[in-house]
Amino acid sequence: MKNQPRILSTLEKAQEINFSGRHYGTIAEIGAGQEVARWFFQAGGAAGTIAKSMSAYDMTFSNAIYGKAGRFVSRERLQEMLNYEYRLLIERLGAERGDHSRFFVFADTVTARSHKHAADGKGWLGIRFQTEPNRPPGEIHLHVRLMDPTNAEQMEALGVLGVNLIHAAFLHWRNPEEILSRLMDGIRYGRLEVDMVAFGGPVFARVDNRLASLKLVRSNLTPVALFAATGENLEAEDSFYNKSVLLLRGHYRPITNFHMRMMAKASAVFRADPENKGREIVEVCEITMRNLVRSRKAGIEDFLDRVDCMGALKRTVMVTNIFRFHRLAWYITQRTKGSVGFVIGVPLLAKMLEEQFYSDLSGGILEAMGRLFLPGVKLLVQPGHDPVTGAFVTGHNLTVPEPIREIYRYLVRTGRIVDLAGEERDLPPCSSSEILRNIRSGKKGWEKNVPAPVVHLIRRRRLLGYRAPR
Repeated sequence: MKNQPRILSTLEKAQEINFSGRHYGTIAEIGAGQEVARWFFQAGGAAGTIAKSMSAYDMTFSNAIYGKAGRFVSRERLQEMLNYEYRLLIERLGAERGDHSRFFVFADTVTARSHKHAADGKGWLGIRFQTEPNRPPGEIHLHVRLMDPTNAEQMEALGVLGVNLIHAAFLHWRNPEEILSRLMDGIRYGRLEVDMVAFGGPVFARVDNRLASLKLVRSNLTPVALFAATGENLEAEDSFYNKSVLLLRGHYRPITNFHMRMMAKASAVFRADPENKGREIVEVCEITMRNLVRSRKAGIEDFLDRVDCMGALKRTVMVTNIFRFHRLAWYITQRTKGSVGFVIGVPLLAKMLEEQFYSDLSGGILEAMGRLFLPGVKLLVQPGHDPVTGAFVTGHNLTVPEPIREIYRYLVRTGRIVDLAGEERDLPPCSSSEILRNIRSGKKGWEKNVPAPVVHLIRRRRLLGYRAPR
């Protein structure tokens, strides 16, 4: 058995960079102290690495230097910091050191826990760096959530993460997956989440940022990865900020006409809700990681197939490792003050009202319902067949076991469970799994159950194991 290479400490990483003499640049930090720069100065030999270290805490100073951003802690501000500092570095030192130095700029803009902000810290980190002198730079952006209980601990975690990012970028830029695997070196699980990553520049031209985000979810660095219809990585807090969120969970192998009808019906009801008046609505199709890897066939390629199919319909896609709805409700409500609507079918509602489903919670189903139905959270239920009797039922007349019946009636009376009216003829003629079998076997007729743009994409790129009919 081969010996695993020893993981360097944060101080050793800073020393390795300082004494290499290869990299030279700027560290600019806003919020949470200057913890990243501190490691390099503490390591010794920082004069060989750092051309400038600065912090512009005051909004007026920050705007005067970097320009006015819509939000102080945002990706927009991070990009402005990287652009300004890198341009300044090249202008002032390019002629003198450009032929033998690999220039870099590290920047972060962060809000940490304080006496005024008694919540998780959050912020953006990024690095722009040359892999060789006079070469076009590569770039990496991260969004981080700091979850330590004190300001000092959050600052410490941020400093270690920043050094890990710089060190990994310099040493492992040829292997972006290794960069991600090194981000948490020296940081205990649960102290922070890295919930968005984006690679850019010529050196990362072949990197698929969607796969990088999937790696974050699989590695438990974050519970959620979010993608725009274009495939671009999104950050949940920026995307959901002050908006209402309507979410439909599914396998989407493939997305079907029934999914689209169900979402359209829920969207009309959700938008008509007085609580959403004047508020922007974000509609999301979500895949849980459990569904993503539920079989050996559902691997990375399968994931990309589904994201591409939903992208063809201009849909925002979320991939999570969150199985329970009450945990998903907590995640989303932490990132917006708007309403949250979960679109589900009757069979899933019946499952959610089973006591044994919550045997792992000390408070059982009562605790689960309390954690699910946070202020503004509702279930929008598509009629279907009762999983016990087989009868066609709605979200308001489902047969529920006696001990839970009063809870169910209360949720209906208070508008927490909303029925999406419909008739039995509105239900899908066949399941997604049957459609998938027909796609793979080359059987005709599956096309009538799938949106036309998705049909075209499946045929053209032979997605989901497509086999042309004989």
